Amino acid sequence: MKSESDIVRPLSSRAESWLIAGITVFILLATGIAVASRRVEDTGQRLFDWQISAFYDLKQTDQAVYSALLAASEELWWIHDEFLTFGTPEQLADPWPTVEQLSEEYLLPPFAQDVAWSQQGEIHWERIASYSFEGSTVYFGTGGTLPGQSAYLVMLSHVHKGAIWANGEFIWVHPDVNVPSPPTITRDSLILNGWKEVVPYNGAMEVNRLRGE
Repeated sequence: MKSESDIVRPLSSRAESWLIAGITVFILLATGIAVASRRVEDTGQRLFDWQISAFYDLKQTDQAVYSALLAASEELWWIHDEFLTFGTPEQLADPWPTVEQLSEEYLLPPFAQDVAWSQQGEIHWERIASYSFEGSTVYFGTGGTLPGQSAYLVMLSHVHKGAIWANGEFIWVHPDVNVPSPPTITRDSLILNGWKEVVPYNGAMEVNRLRGE
């Protein structure tokens, strides 16, 4: 016959609930830590040898010019469309603005010779190719006076995307600030002559850049 001291009393339902909850929380925490320790974030850009990242690789002296060229590219497409729609016979025959027009009429950075132009190395710009549809219109910048500054190309061309054509702009840099204008503007020729295509920021990088991180 068992005595009262030998009787095992069951846990209360409240105690059992707390025990189960504690075990569940422990399992979730352990699982989360294990997953986090095995996860590798790939935040870098995948680049070819002939490309550089605007976020990681572009030299500080080139950042302002690159940003200005990105903004100018949009404006250049607007001017091009305006020439094709409302232009004079001369503009219809050559529907891209000259550097002189960009500087004096449109006051468009980085082509306009203003205070920003002086601060960015007084780059000499010229248009070295101009096409209405097939081919690339190219503006070439060289002779900048800032230490370590590059030479620049901004190429504007219609890009075939699926069943439609879209406007595209591509920016290239060369480590020799006084490099002569490229003999041809095909990608392979630019690569062979030492030019590097600048790959834009992705979304996460742009947020970090704006935060100064």
